[in-house]
Amino acid sequence: MDKRIFIFRNFISEPLFDKISGCKFSGYGETDFETGYQYYIWFYSMLLKVNLQKTTSKIDFYIKNIEFLKDKIPSGNTFLYIKITDSEAFDFVADDPVRKMLNQYNDFIYYLANIKDNIKAIDFNTFKSTYSRDKLLDNRHFFMSQLPVNPKLADDFRKWFLQKIDALEGKRKKCLVLDLDNTLWCGILGEDGISGIKLGNTYHVNCFVSLQAYLKEIKNTGIILTICSKNNAGNVKQLFVPRDDMVLKEKDFIVKKNIWKNKSYNINEIAQELNIGTNSIVFVNDCKFECEQVKMMLPEVVIPEFPKQPYMFVNFVKDLYNNWFQVYQLTVEDRKTTEQYRQNTLRRKSVAQHGTVEDFLRQMEVHLIFPKSNPMHLPRIAQMTQKTNQFNFITKRYTESDVRAMLENGSIIWDAAVADKCGDNRITATAILKIEDDNAEIDSFLLNCQILGRGIETAFLNIVFNRLFYKGFKTVVASYILTTKSKQIADFYHDNGFGLVSTDSGQTKIFAIGTHKKKPISDFFEIFLKGDGNDGTNLICEMQRMMYFILGIEPSLSQKENI
Repeated sequence: MDKRIFIFRNFISEPLFDKISGCKFSGYGETDFETGYQYYIWFYSMLLKVNLQKTTSKIDFYIKNIEFLKDKIPSGNTFLYIKITDSEAFDFVADDPVRKMLNQYNDFIYYLANIKDNIKAIDFNTFKSTYSRDKLLDNRHFFMSQLPVNPKLADDFRKWFLQKIDALEGKRKKCLVLDLDNTLWCGILGEDGISGIKLGNTYHVNCFVSLQAYLKEIKNTGIILTICSKNNAGNVKQLFVPRDDMVLKEKDFIVKKNIWKNKSYNINEIAQELNIGTNSIVFVNDCKFECEQVKMMLPEVVIPEFPKQPYMFVNFVKDLYNNWFQVYQLTVEDRKTTEQYRQNTLRRKSVAQHGTVEDFLRQMEVHLIFPKSNPMHLPRIAQMTQKTNQFNFITKRYTESDVRAMLENGSIIWDAAVADKCGDNRITATAILKIEDDNAEIDSFLLNCQILGRGIETAFLNIVFNRLFYKGFKTVVASYILTTKSKQIADFYHDNGFGLVSTDSGQTKIFAIGTHKKKPISDFFEIFLKGDGNDGTNLICEMQRMMYFILGIEPSLSQKENI
């Protein structure tokens, strides 16, 4: 894949990147660069520190170069620093000035990453720590080219580097499906009984406790945990309840399939219940037979090989995270993932208790909340372009820097949060619009799968339309490109009043609509526009008056009192 990467370097680094297309390198230690690259990478190797004064001066020179470049790289491009590390295995003096200068250098990089949104920093030690120094460094190549990685590890380095790029872009799996017996705990529940499942101070069970602890941390990064087991559901529930020694609790799992059917069937059921694709799933099971059965029936599901020995669990789960679930920056939505999916379960139960969908929606008190424009939302908006597949009309994937560049180039980006009686889904709808004169083109129109099927998609489109109408735009253009996951939305624009302008055998469709009058908004929804009042609270005031015009709705008596 063409990542379009420009690399600032002070050593012969081509062997580490030679299988990544689209790479260009600076001169050694130079700051000249070409524009138009998606990523600019600063990857410097630590010099041999025989001369301490010379080495500290060199590091200080690197800091000055970074200071120069930080304002030269366009804000719409990502400037990624790979943290410099010391290649030496010893210090000449206890109070090592080089190490102090190196710490100052790395602290400066992290400071920049905190104050400039397009600057990111990754720690090279996350790669180095996997290997002994003798394996990591080939002295012959180091003295020849300052290459900080043994050329034999070049493939490993490329894998590590591309994982970091994927983490920046928010590309990761969504769900971890776990077996139970001899996978999550030590023992077989159906044979050993509840009392026979041990978690305590012995070698084997300590390994399982550590495994659970790491899995819980993965869950806390926004990954869905589910159970796929052939145990009796009642026994599993009884096991979780009284066990203080169990790190993972029953509430940590959104879906629990404990039935005597093959695992591929249960995994399909889990995917349908969560409304995600099976290609978003990683399945962990100690039984090779069941793993092979899932591979045959669901080849898109990732199935890592389970460790043969319990002491290997820690490295296994770290690799699991790095390979499939790694993320550079957690959003608020990531931290709320488990709770949001649990709320959706409550919604599904609630809809069954009402006669019609309309009655259900009115009872749910659905709020559509349009926050004030906030740069802090850009990581979430970029994440939605990366992760949304079903309700995504053209499947363009953007980084945070891409989104920022579009804003700076005049595009309009609106996002919305959705809340109801069951809970707050946070930011789950986004529209990116490109502007040309008095015409607006919908570049991306995205809704998270968790809020589909409630009429929110039509309400959000109509609100976007009315806001454009209020701003004086004459025409709105939208595109649809067929994918295997977006077939169900092929007619969405047509069903909402857009006319078909052109089509390419149904694979690509271009729609347009004139903004002659406002579109109605269903009374199922309450609409809120957040603004900042002088007292520091969220007030409606004049901004709400404008929103009532945009939405074409009458405020309630209580809302009128706030205006």
